[in-house]
Amino acid sequence: MKDHDVVVIGGGSTGCSVLYHLAKMGVKQPLLVDMAPQLASGQTSRSTALVRTHYSSEILTRMALLSYRFFKDFGRQLPGHTAGYVETGLIVGADEASVPPLLENAAMHKRVGIDSRIMKPEEMASSQIEPMLNTAEFSLFAYEPNAGYAEPSTTAASFASAAVQLGASVLTGSRATKIERATSSGENGYSVHTTEGLVQCRNVVIATGVWSRPLFAQMGIDVPIKVSRHPVAIFGRPARYQGNRPVIFDFPRSAYYKPEGNELFFAGSLAPDLDASGEESDPDSYNEGISYEEAAGFSESAAAALPTMAEAGTYRRGYAGLYDNTPDQNPIVDELSENGYPGVYCVVGLSGHGFKLSPEFGRIVSSLIVQGKFPDYDVSVFKLRRFKDGRPLGGKYRVSTIA
Repeated sequence: MKDHDVVVIGGGSTGCSVLYHLAKMGVKQPLLVDMAPQLASGQTSRSTALVRTHYSSEILTRMALLSYRFFKDFGRQLPGHTAGYVETGLIVGADEASVPPLLENAAMHKRVGIDSRIMKPEEMASSQIEPMLNTAEFSLFAYEPNAGYAEPSTTAASFASAAVQLGASVLTGSRATKIERATSSGENGYSVHTTEGLVQCRNVVIATGVWSRPLFAQMGIDVPIKVSRHPVAIFGRPARYQGNRPVIFDFPRSAYYKPEGNELFFAGSLAPDLDASGEESDPDSYNEGISYEEAAGFSESAAAALPTMAEAGTYRRGYAGLYDNTPDQNPIVDELSENGYPGVYCVVGLSGHGFKLSPEFGRIVSSLIVQGKFPDYDVSVFKLRRFKDGRPLGGKYRVSTIA
């Protein structure tokens, strides 16, 4: 294969966003390599694809706001392409322990420019924002009208298609197995070994998600990523609860609910033990379905939060996806010079945030490659060495995936 300025490894939403932003910034013929026959057929395809700005970390909040604006304006950013974005709003329902951080976050969100308001349970109950919600077990709410969900595989395909129109290339069905220095490509040149042959390049981007550790191990780099399984149950909504409805974060039951389309209802877990103490999963061989106990647990949570689901909701099916979690549930975005690989960049360990932040991840990594810096805000906090230096990032809530 011919030389490329940049090779992106990984064809999920983040890798495809990086490819698009590289091409948009003028990189000649960047190449994306993905092991699957079709882009976004890995964990991106299993994402519930929420697009929200509610975070307890200010830097992730800023990234989420910019990404939300990108999704909202996707058709103008990428003419002729779509992300399938649907605006629904987001209700964050706090238990008593989460009230102080919710109030602290509300002040930060206001400072950043998030449209959010704090509501007492009686205010939420009378607001008609979601009349089906049982507010009794919640202590306080934050409501954000600017949130929703998109279509994950469509988004990734749109990024890739727009990149190809700008001169990029995509190679599917080819697993990257090794990255090594290639003197023929210059001081910082690399050879990327794939199952379809060797690719020469000057820069590499590793966006391999739950499949990252073997590639890093081959490079002699210890990356603290734990692959954890996250089940999702899908229900049918009764007639009185159909139509466009807000997403709900249910802190008392450590669950989230995503009404999709006209009548589907997705339920997933925010339980921290899935990530902190749960069993490690093999991304090439794990239980992709859900158990009766998992489905029953989601059914009980949904019925308690939304009694109409107990009355007439119907279980449809379930599945399980994987998160590539870091110890602080924040991404690793870095250039690996300190590890002996100048010109190799990584955006991994996305900890369940990958899809919703994919527009910003693409913009950050492409800017680091093309300009040698990202001037808009300090992304050095995402460096790999923070774990060795004892400077992990952290969220304020006691639930998972809301850093």
